[in-house]
Amino acid sequence: MAEITKVLPQIGAAPDSRITRMTPVSGGCISTAHIVETSDQKYFVKSHTVDSFMTKQMCKSMFEQELHGLNALRHTHTIRVPQPLHVGDLSSGAFLILEYIPLARLRDHRKLGHQLANLHLHKGPSQFGFDSNNYIGSTMQPNGWHDTWVHLLQERLRYQFDRAQFTGHLKNMADELVRRLAQFFKGLDIRPSLVHGDLWAGNCAADSSGEPVVFDPAVYWGHHEAELSIMRMFGGFTLDFYSAYHEHIPRAPGFELRAQIYELYHT
Repeated sequence: MAEITKVLPQIGAAPDSRITRMTPVSGGCISTAHIVETSDQKYFVKSHTVDSFMTKQMCKSMFEQELHGLNALRHTHTIRVPQPLHVGDLSSGAFLILEYIPLARLRDHRKLGHQLANLHLHKGPSQFGFDSNNYIGSTMQPNGWHDTWVHLLQERLRYQFDRAQFTGHLKNMADELVRRLAQFFKGLDIRPSLVHGDLWAGNCAADSSGEPVVFDPAVYWGHHEAELSIMRMFGGFTLDFYSAYHEHIPRAPGFELRAQIYELYHT
């Protein structure tokens, strides 16, 4: 891609760097991905072109928000993520250049549990939300700032239920859940945690030293239980993970019921 070659000097490559090889790899269900090699470096490049769901502006916005989210996670110094390097335009889409990390299957789930808990305990703002709306997959995720977690969750559930175009009895049930949402969080002291936001087994791995690596985030400051709920929903994490995590953040009564509410957001 000529567009990528042009920006190589901006991300630290030699002025005369040229792409020598592009190898397609699995990049998830949303974007196309390649390992891009130059004479002295490798990069991981994701791209997305205009389709029936995404305009060119949305393609670029999606990658800009991914870059922003990765940087937010990196700055906590709690868990490894690929360093985001550049977002650029394609003639009919956009691309994101990331640090290339050779990945392997995650085996040390206990270490991931410790690191994720440390991420969730990292001190941040007093409100819930994020600096900007971002994307979970290709779906826009509303991140307006709220003083309480329940208010942010109500906003998000309304957004998803509106997209689902519920009618009749189902719509009435959805509206009633949103209205009564606060009762499921009574007695909890919920402080904003920075969460990955889309952490399932396909979005984490290990580097060559066995260190956990997470990627493809949809970050925000929210309730740490929301993270655990999506992890449980999709599976792939061992009991060692949960044991290590709860050494730092004990499991609160009522989690099972709240987890079902969180799963509605991801269904």
